[in-house]
Amino acid sequence: MVATNRLLVLPLLATAMLLGAFRVETGQQKSPPHRSIQDSIQRNLAKDLEDDEDGARQLFLLGDEAVSPLIRFLSGPNKEKRASAAKALAYIGNARGMRALRSAVQSERDKEAKSVMSFFLAGGLVATTSESDLNFLRSSIETARSADDDGETAMPALSAALTLGMMGGSDSLPLLRKVAKDDNIAVEEIGKAIRSIEAKSIRQTTARTSSNEEELVKSIVLDGTFFAEEERKETSVTEVTFNRERNRVLVSLEIYLGPKSARGYDLVLSKRNGEWKVVGIWFAWVA
Repeated sequence: MVATNRLLVLPLLATAMLLGAFRVETGQQKSPPHRSIQDSIQRNLAKDLEDDEDGARQLFLLGDEAVSPLIRFLSGPNKEKRASAAKALAYIGNARGMRALRSAVQSERDKEAKSVMSFFLAGGLVATTSESDLNFLRSSIETARSADDDGETAMPALSAALTLGMMGGSDSLPLLRKVAKDDNIAVEEIGKAIRSIEAKSIRQTTARTSSNEEELVKSIVLDGTFFAEEERKETSVTEVTFNRERNRVLVSLEIYLGPKSARGYDLVLSKRNGEWKVVGIWFAWVA
């Protein structure tokens, strides 16, 4: 890959490896299994830890029903399950679950688990208006920029930068410009977000009605976010999973430049007052 088209610097490749157990790729949408909620959560957490794409999506489909059991996993003895539960709660986006996730991130003592949990929390804060959350996002970036480590602070910083970029606030531009120059954090999409904010072109809403809701969601993700700024022809939606209420949707997006140059993102959109808006964004994988 040429230098001008760099995806990730070496520290972020280590980050991608740490995320391996939490990667979500393509797959067929399925209905939640007819088992007890607890059994289903146990089974799908195990799938997610085994890099089975269906695990995370089944947990997303369970939605609010899965929140209480997932919260209990946040304080369990298995750090991988704590991190996987954090991912599920961030994707589901239930207010109680997000409060529990904030507390779990603060109290987590294992550095690797804290890094992954912070990564997922940061990505789920696109719609926040809380000054505490905004401080968490900014602090995640500043901590990584002042650190010299193997990627544990780079993971939350990357997620925080993408979240601030998706928010589209011009007040985030100075910090995002610093991130774009930081070899420990920078990815192509942060640069796209900066250019979108500068051009005031981030558009997270479209018409309130559509004959095809899935196509509407795809259009928002592909043409109403900073992904549209460059590489549009190489960018595609690979999976769309609506929750049972059809007011929240998990979308997987791929930017494919070649077999050895591709990356993926997960986004969650929420429907309010008839409009879909991005409420979560996570870097998912790199090839």
